[in-house]
This record gives sequence, structure tokens and C-alpha cells, in this order.
Amino acid sequence: MDDDDVSRGVPLDDRDGLDNRDGRNARDARDDGNPSRDGDDGNPSRDGDPLRNARGAVYIPQKDWNAYQTWADYENSVVERDLGYAAELGLNSVRVFASYEYWREDGPTFFAHVEHFLSACHARDIRPLVVLFEAPPKSPPTEANLHATDPENAFGVHSPSRPEVLQPRNWKGYDRSPAHFARRWAREYAEDDRLLATEIMNEPGKVRPRRDFVIDALRAVRSEAPDATLTMGTKDVRFARFYDDSTRLDGLAGLDAYQFHMNLPRTPDDARRYATEQRALADEIAEEVAERDGPARKPLWCTEWQRTLEEPPSRFAPNLASLAPTMRRLREEGTIDGDFFWSLMLRPAYLREPRQKGRVNGLFHEDGAVYSRLDAEIVADRQLDLTGRHAFPSSWSAHRFPYPDAVAEVVPDSSDATGADDVNDAAFSAAETRSEAEARSATEPRSEADGPATFRELRESLAERIRRTLGLKSDDE
Repeated sequence: MDDDDVSRGVPLDDRDGLDNRDGRNARDARDDGNPSRDGDDGNPSRDGDPLRNARGAVYIPQKDWNAYQTWADYENSVVERDLGYAAELGLNSVRVFASYEYWREDGPTFFAHVEHFLSACHARDIRPLVVLFEAPPKSPPTEANLHATDPENAFGVHSPSRPEVLQPRNWKGYDRSPAHFARRWAREYAEDDRLLATEIMNEPGKVRPRRDFVIDALRAVRSEAPDATLTMGTKDVRFARFYDDSTRLDGLAGLDAYQFHMNLPRTPDDARRYATEQRALADEIAEEVAERDGPARKPLWCTEWQRTLEEPPSRFAPNLASLAPTMRRLREEGTIDGDFFWSLMLRPAYLREPRQKGRVNGLFHEDGAVYSRLDAEIVADRQLDLTGRHAFPSSWSAHRFPYPDAVAEVVPDSSDATGADDVNDAAFSAAETRSEAEARSATEPRSEADGPATFRELRESLAERIRRTLGLKSDDE
């Protein structure tokens, strides 16, 4: 999840008044092509298979602070706009968190919003990965936490609540239970061809009793939707060995794709080593499963990555360009079959501790400008006609958190054809001034030959090196 740790070295039937009526539910009609998961010989085929070529981002609207608010305060126009940004980058997936708590409060409206979301994704050739339950946040899903909008108290929430996963009687067997939600999702959407996959829980680990709850939820979805594409948001793929085990699922199939998270590797080399280790482990687990269920090789997705820790100027600011080339090469080489960066929209950290340290994630401002044109172009692997605004929304100035750089809303002159990272933005001036002051205080005077003297020059130098490496045009060309 979004944190500051270096990732690994480096039978109830409430129809809720809504059916899936668009005819795409695979149980009723699956005649427009189920994604091929393997070749005829059981080996993976990447061509035309979305499971083996996923390029995505974690998506939470910038105005919302948790999954409950994503659906309770759902706005069609906002979602359509933001998905347009994803399509402009060439993404074919987004990872979005469902909300058991909002479904329990208003099931018909929740599913109506899901229907719009899937339709909007489909119109843009995007297949979403939908996460049913969420483990990492420490905040319980109380009324206050679900509705909080003050950044000092508004964080992701644990879902379902910890008391609900303590005993089986708390998570199943009654109306509106978490297990009931899993079954309802399975009946309505788990086999919908507009989905990439359903993720049962984000970072469940395997500690009891949560692991027992997750196994029950996985069993519930698989039993209701046997042809669904299912996955688990494991921080390390080693946990897939526990969840992709039909002996724990009453003989039902387990996972169709494996995951790992690599939010903050120290360097690109660390990221490559860790991803290679994860691939080897995934193949080892898949071989074990194949002896019982087959097939032998399963898609592997890195469903959370942010940046490397060592790239300047600030380890707490967005810097997708520091890791995106590595992720692309890993995908092209077949080490991974998909990746999702955190996050599509520019936002303060999702969890409490990294936000208190000042971490910021993401790319797009609400108006379509990007925090970094360099980040956008490296992710898209092409030049883009986007406005860069290297600044945070002015409303963030009320936050007490130590965000990197200046917090200022700067509207660039439309006649200003800025460079790929728009680092001349006035919002960067505070960091530049601070860097210059530090340079002046140094014992030895600094000459031009010593290298970049300011954050801006350092970032411009890095941007130019990356452009040359990837064959992108420089600002002067």
C-alpha cells in the first residue's frame, strides 16, 4: 500500500433492486469474447490478452479521501473526465476500490454507480481491476472516518471493520454481511467482460482470522461466478501460495493472476531484482498449482508502484519518471504482465503515516494539467500535448503536513510553450530559493563544473538524460 517502506529490498439473496441489465454479464451472455488467458498449448499468449498486457493506475477521484466517498459522492462527469485522462496516457486499466460500507448503506445506488463506471471504462477501452475489501488502513470504517474530508483526519479506511473479521458469524450468515456483499458482487459483475478482474482484498497477509475471512470471500465469489477472473492484492507474491490452493476452497479454482507491490524501491536496479524474484516465485507457485489445477504460468501484475527513493530533488514528491522506464522494460520482457502506478490523480498520501511525512502521489490535476509532463510522457512512452503545472492545489496550503516544494496554484500562460516537465513553473521557486541558500552557505564556492546548483537545474538535467535515453525530443528541438 501507499507507504514509506522500501518494498522488499529494494445462502442469502437480496437482489438490491438492481440486475446487471446491459447484457454483458457472462453468465447470461458471453458471446463477445472472453479474454484468452493462455495459448492452446497452455503457455501464455500476450497478443490480445488484457491479462498479460495491463497498463494502469490506481484511481481515487481527487475530491475523495476513501473508497466510501468514491461511491457515496460519485459524480458521472468527474469519473468520465478522469478516465479520459487515463485514456490519454494510453492506459488500458485502472485499479479502483469498491466499498462494502456504501453497498451496505445503499446497495441499489452503489450498483448503479458501478454500472456507469464500467460503461464509462468500456467506452474508453479500459478494463478496471475492482478491489472488494481493504486491509492496510488503520482507520476503522466509523461514520466519522467514512465522511471525513479534513486532510488531518481523512484517510483510507479498513474494510470490513476488524470486529467483522474476528469470527465467521460476524462476516457471513446474515443480511448485509461482508460475505453477502462478495456474493452479490459475484452475481452482478464478477463475470462481466468489461472487468479486467476482481481483487478479493488488498494486502490481506495470511494472519488469522483475516486469512480465514479472505478465503471465505474468495470461495463465495468463485462459487457464484466460476468463470470470473480473480486475483488477490498480495504485497509479496509468496502469499499467493496460500490463497491459490483449491484444497482450501472446497475444490474450487483459486487465483487467475498473481500480484505484488513495489511502491518505493531504492533504485531501478533494486526494482528489477525484486520483480525478477517475484516472477520466479510466481512461476514456482503456478507450477505447484498446475499439478492440481493448471495452467502452468499465470499473469503477474505489480499493482502498486510510485517511484524510486534515491532520485532527486525530493523523495516525497511524485517522480514516476524515475521508475516508469524500468516498469515498461519489465513488462516488455515478460517479467511482469501488467503494472499500476499510484495514482492517476495528484493527491496527498492515502495512509496516515506517509501523509504526515509529507508524501504526495499521482499525476493529474482535476483540470487536466499534470504535475509533471516528464512523468506523463515517460508513462505514455510518447510526447503529449498536456499542460504541466509543477504545483499543488492552493487548498493544500491549509494542511499542516510538510509537503515537498511550494504549495501554490499557478495557472500557466497559455502562450508559454514550456518543456516536458514544466519546471519553470513559479511554484518551484520556493524550493529553488532554498537550494540556492544552501549552496551559498557551503564552505567551498560552487562552480558550474560542479554540476546543477538548484533543484530546478537538477531536475532539468535528469529530465534531459531520460529524454535522450528514450529517444524523446528535448525542449529545444
